[in-house]
Amino acid sequence: MRRFLTAFAAVSAFFFFFGCTTMRQNTRDPESDRSDQFVLAKLLFKEGYYEAAMKENQKLLIEGKAPGDMALYNIGLISACSFNPKKDYLQALDTFKKLVSQYPHSSFAEEAKVWIQVLEDHQKIADERQKFLEEKRNLTREREILSQEREKLKSTVEKSRQLDIEIEKRRRQTQSR
Repeated sequence: MRRFLTAFAAVSAFFFFFGCTTMRQNTRDPESDRSDQFVLAKLLFKEGYYEAAMKENQKLLIEGKAPGDMALYNIGLISACSFNPKKDYLQALDTFKKLVSQYPHSSFAEEAKVWIQVLEDHQKIADERQKFLEEKRNLTREREILSQEREKLKSTVEKSRQLDIEIEKRRRQTQSR
């Protein structure tokens, strides 16, 4: 349990510190500034308007007016951002996987692979935590059932003891006559 909590804390710290990294420009092609189309999306993200930043990146991706790899990377970051109230780690994982499969030579591919590993590890930890919580609920239910059973047995023992006392009383009364 201690190892689980340590691993969970490490992953949580990673997400806290690096989950909302700024959207960077792709430096692979310095001659054309590919990120010009993303100015509004970057500003929205930076100001904490995650949903609007997401919609802007999705719009750019759908319209095909901007580099798809950059839009996917930004969508993944927004989905994984720990400050985003609508964060969705599974969506981020799917988005980063899509980026790697559709743009294997992108300068974002290596970072996306790291994100994939981190998000998969996070998912494993979350699944383990869920199993532990379910096991705890089951054990709590079982303990309650056993406690109720113990109380019933105590009551039965007490009734039996009272009955024994009553029988002994009657036996003495019949013997004294």
